[in-house]
Amino acid sequence: MEQFYFLSVLFNILAGLILVYGRDLTQGDDEADEELELIGEDDGNAGGEKVRGASLFKDFDGFNNATFRLVIGILSTFVGIMKLLAAYDGIPVLGDLLPAFAGIGAGASLLIEYYLLNASDPDTLPEGLQSVFIDSRKYIGVLCLVVGLLHFIFPRVLVL
Repeated sequence: MEQFYFLSVLFNILAGLILVYGRDLTQGDDEADEELELIGEDDGNAGGEKVRGASLFKDFDGFNNATFRLVIGILSTFVGIMKLLAAYDGIPVLGDLLPAFAGIGAGASLLIEYYLLNASDPDTLPEGLQSVFIDSRKYIGVLCLVVGLLHFIFPRVLVL
């Protein structure tokens, strides 16, 4: 189905960008303070005031919004599960294996992050889940970006 092919590419790339360039919301506000940098007088900022970095994705508030991440996590997981059932012009289950697993992994990472952010006792999360889905979120994001781009360029390749 072309619709799930498009949604898979879209959510894999979007979730990958959030995981790679968005800040880790479970760390609190300490990481937000690290994003501030001193700009010298050469840049026209007299007095060296603290200003936000120039990165496009770190300045976009949507990537750091917990509700936006929850919606992307739910949709990415749903589309990943649907890609296992309905492959685009290929063999079901085996046809779009990497995009499906990348979407499910990115969605799980975003959902676990939302859980840790809003749980009354976040220490109940097992150490294995914490290390795979929260501590290694940048690797999952890079995998999602690569799989999303390759799936866009080569739509009918088996397993991709």
